[in-house]
Amino acid sequence: MLPPYEFVIVGAGLAGTTAAETLRHEGALGRILLISGEAYWPYQRPPLSKRFLTEGISPKPVPLLSEATLRELDIELRLSTRVSSLDVTGHTLRTQQGESVGYRKLLIATGSTPVRLQLPGDHLPGVHYLHSLADAQALRSSLESAKQAVVIGGSFIGLEVASSLKRRGLGVTILERDELFGQLETPLISSFFQRCFADQGVEVLVGEMPVAFRGDQRVDAVMTQGGRHLPCDMVVIGAGVVPVTDFLQGNGLATEQGVAVDRFLQSHDPDVFAAGDVAYFFDPVIGHHHRVEHWDNAVKQGRLAARNMLGKRLPYEEVSYFYSQIFDNSFNLLGEIEASYERIDRGSLQEKSFAAFYLSDDVPRALFSLGRPTQETRLVETLIKHRVNLRVSKSTLSDPQATLQKIPNQTLLILQGGGAFGAFECGAVKALVEAHICPDIVAGVSIGAFNGAIIASHPDRPVAALEAFWQELSTPGVMATDESMRRLLASGQIAWWGVPQFFGPRWLQVPATQDQWPLHWTSLYDTSPMRKLLLKYVDFARLKSSPIRLLVSAVEIESSELVLFDSYVDDLTPEHILASGSLPPAFPWTSVNGRHYWDGGIVSNSPLERAMERCGSAGKRVFIIDLFPGERRLLPTNLLEVMSRRDEIVYAERIRNDVQTRQTVRDFQSLVQELMTELPLESAQRLRHQPRFIQLMGEEAPTVITRIVREGGDNEPSSPEYDFSSQTIKHLIEAGYRMGRLAVATSRPLT
Repeated sequence: MLPPYEFVIVGAGLAGTTAAETLRHEGALGRILLISGEAYWPYQRPPLSKRFLTEGISPKPVPLLSEATLRELDIELRLSTRVSSLDVTGHTLRTQQGESVGYRKLLIATGSTPVRLQLPGDHLPGVHYLHSLADAQALRSSLESAKQAVVIGGSFIGLEVASSLKRRGLGVTILERDELFGQLETPLISSFFQRCFADQGVEVLVGEMPVAFRGDQRVDAVMTQGGRHLPCDMVVIGAGVVPVTDFLQGNGLATEQGVAVDRFLQSHDPDVFAAGDVAYFFDPVIGHHHRVEHWDNAVKQGRLAARNMLGKRLPYEEVSYFYSQIFDNSFNLLGEIEASYERIDRGSLQEKSFAAFYLSDDVPRALFSLGRPTQETRLVETLIKHRVNLRVSKSTLSDPQATLQKIPNQTLLILQGGGAFGAFECGAVKALVEAHICPDIVAGVSIGAFNGAIIASHPDRPVAALEAFWQELSTPGVMATDESMRRLLASGQIAWWGVPQFFGPRWLQVPATQDQWPLHWTSLYDTSPMRKLLLKYVDFARLKSSPIRLLVSAVEIESSELVLFDSYVDDLTPEHILASGSLPPAFPWTSVNGRHYWDGGIVSNSPLERAMERCGSAGKRVFIIDLFPGERRLLPTNLLEVMSRRDEIVYAERIRNDVQTRQTVRDFQSLVQELMTELPLESAQRLRHQPRFIQLMGEEAPTVITRIVREGGDNEPSSPEYDFSSQTIKHLIEAGYRMGRLAVATSRPLT
């Protein structure tokens, strides 16, 4: 057998091709193999039920990747190749041609296949399913001479095909067991689409199902349970799909629902991932496993699976989209609907401007949207994703003119690193709590990670827990008549003797072995007391279920990569928090799961950008506690002040404002809007409701940022962040409380 491929992707649909492309764009090295069971170059499937059937001349399929792009990315593509078995222990695939293919990482993106009805006459020519390009070509061939069609099943694909066949001038009858779009749990919407088909001359028989197909050389009738005899020239069956997992039997990967994967799209085998229709994944947005059969999901999962195959470990936290077009009605379904959900309607179906919001305990869980503005759909997607409680704003949902843009969806608290300055954060948090401002997300680094962990594990009493922590952390003060001298002496004392509850100097320890001699030191202080203190003040078992999400950053030494630990993703331990505060050369690195980390402040002392990458920026109310002053009027007068000012500049919080990139995005959006005006009105309306257009063109709710700034003062002594004396800790807590109250009083309102 040849040497294994670094990455093998089984399935060349949207999920598979997106993953292959993403692997290269994200820097993947080694060979990549993309396996397709079809003889055709990878193509777009969504047009098969629409434009491919309605156009008079057979259109060419839209390729997913050009041949030139595959060559440029150095991706090997094998067509007409089906996998017969998978040996996860040996990291080997076996093809039906008898070839063995080795892999290091495997992505299963085999998609789904139509449910086949086992009925008399199901073999007759003219009985069709629509899933592949070959299916679409066969269907087109039939409709050229057909006059009457029967569509079985009111699935999305079935109703789209019925609409397309009617546009081609055929008589169409639909058989559906239940009411149309019964999964929406909304009779109003079902009745609307029933009327749409009736107005177009399509007969919809609800409660009728086929029992047999009749015909000699070709299907010419469908027999139903109710005894009907429906003459026809062709039949299209849209009775649902099942995941393609036949080659996975016996290795524990496949279930009846698909390939079982977690929120990282990773199976129980760490080297096997799944994406697209075949992935039975844990969805943290709705809180359980399910499959999503839609191209938007396939693209997003293919992209994320590729990144996780490269070791990124990013959770899939996207709101599922279903987009469909029935005649001139384009609509979206976001999320998942259950019968118990409360429904609030906005607008009018008759006027074809309608939205139905589905809520559980005042939290939006799903949306049906037809003809509504792009921006509105985009904003509701964000509200669903972040599970925003709309109790206060719920009354505005039924008003078609009311904007959703000002509904705040999450409060984000950013805690910086800065040693003893963390006491300032304690006071600032007290001011926020008194103003009834409670964070949904806390992102911290270094001492901010310590404070953040305490807050997240004590969501009901964060101030009391923080104050007790800082009280225990403080050391007896040094007496001096001059305050600046007192602080300088206190910093020197701590530098020599350490903080007993936090860290101790190695030079005061007697080396027990030769490798503990100073020659082999990798840090100046021993941090074992820190771990004991964390265990005392942080309830690590509660972090996973806390209503406050904790994000902690650290730098991996080997890769220099800034890593984000997430309480909703990772099982956080004291080591994760210690890793964020392991500032060299004072403190040693911390090992987590075999990897080694230093303080995240080395790369960024404010994890705002990473937090927004992970949790989104739209509609956030952000509170940043700035520990290091950005400006000083006086220049340093000695080396200690030079070093102190250097640290202030390095650790000062900065929000990257890439004006050029933002302007480029706005220019592209303006160009797209101009191009839309050149399209026929019907085409433009249809494109405006496609998921990709909504996500790229819909404006997000604004982000409101409030800063709570520690004012350093030009006469502040050098290295005050090392002063853990009780006097300084008390002063910092009081200052944080004072500046916190001032910031809250002057901050922009939520609405």
